[in-house]
Amino acid sequence: MIVIRIRFNRRRALIFLAVVLSVITAFSCFVYIKMHPVVIIYAISTAETLVQDAANKAVINILGDNNIAYDDIVCLARDSSGYVTSLEIDVVEINRLKSSISNEISKILAEEERYEINIPIGTFFGSEYTSGLGPDVCFKMQITSTALVDFENSFTDAGINQVLHKVLIKIKTSGNLILTGSKKTFSVETSAIAAQTVIVGSTPEAFTEVIESPTEDSAGIINDYGAY
Repeated sequence: MIVIRIRFNRRRALIFLAVVLSVITAFSCFVYIKMHPVVIIYAISTAETLVQDAANKAVINILGDNNIAYDDIVCLARDSSGYVTSLEIDVVEINRLKSSISNEISKILAEEERYEINIPIGTFFGSEYTSGLGPDVCFKMQITSTALVDFENSFTDAGINQVLHKVLIKIKTSGNLILTGSKKTFSVETSAIAAQTVIVGSTPEAFTEVIESPTEDSAGIINDYGAY
């Protein structure tokens, strides 16, 4: 009788343990399903902000440390009257800046091995009434990224025979966000002005203003100024 009773108690204990494990597993799956999308949204948003801040900081550091000015990047050719006839981009300097900015971004992001995101527990319930309420739940994540740096030229009108020339830095950063049990990719694009100047040409002695007809695609009013 004693042996039978011991076996019966063991069987009840195993059944109880199986039920407890099943409940814990079901609860864990429920929590994961509810929490995981929210954590991913927060993590990606945080990663994009960190990467964008790193890119902006890298541009400031490199341009500031090297005292980069417009004349360091662009060489203007002028005629005998002092007017600009052409401009030439210093390719060697541009490539050096590309490499320096890209390395600086990687250096800034590598200063922290892990980043933390804190989400109020009420946010996980998916209700606007509980969002942002309750104690924070802390999650750790890692960021790996690669920055592609390029330069572009922009020319815009700044007046009669005046052109605003901007040398723009375009940065596209692609990265991986690593969380416990999850890995997501993201991409961030940002831009900054490396240098700019107004290029002034000779002012014409006369110019014409053409006002289009409101009813058809033809000149309605033509005004000549200074043509005397």
